[in-house]
Amino acid sequence: MEREKPDHTTGWQYDFDEEYGENGEYIEETPVLTREEQEAQVKQTLCDLCVGIVLGAVPVLVIGNLLLGWNSRFSVGICLGTGTALVLAFHMYRSVLIATEYPEKQASAYMKRSSLFRMVIMLAVIGAAIWFLKLYGLFGAVLGMLTLKLSAFLWPVVHKYNPLRREKGKSRRNGVE
Repeated sequence: MEREKPDHTTGWQYDFDEEYGENGEYIEETPVLTREEQEAQVKQTLCDLCVGIVLGAVPVLVIGNLLLGWNSRFSVGICLGTGTALVLAFHMYRSVLIATEYPEKQASAYMKRSSLFRMVIMLAVIGAAIWFLKLYGLFGAVLGMLTLKLSAFLWPVVHKYNPLRREKGKSRRNGVE
């Protein structure tokens, strides 16, 4: 009688059904969150993004005005762009919460429509900045809207040091567990 040769030569056996995928990569178990926990995470991310937008707009406003000689149209453009970035962040928050209620195909279509709506809003703000605030206002509005992107890149830092962050199990007022 011949013995069957093992498929592997290391002597280690893996249980591919539990911890490893088809290609042998390790699969991390992700915790299953309740709807309330998901909403709390998304709300905290929105708070972090808004803090990052405002904190990002201040140095852009100061540096831009120093370079342009305290141009009022640029300042109004920055404020307009920053306000637009905050509105876009709130709209993204709302869109994500609504999309989680739909099945996958409908959620994908809804998110595409929401993204298109945000694009139209940005184009309308850029058009208004060109029409009313001219060139410096356009630069300010675009830089103000880009603070949303800056905030997204700096999210880990803002999330770590955000004074408005709510930690699980701690009271917001006194920090007592």
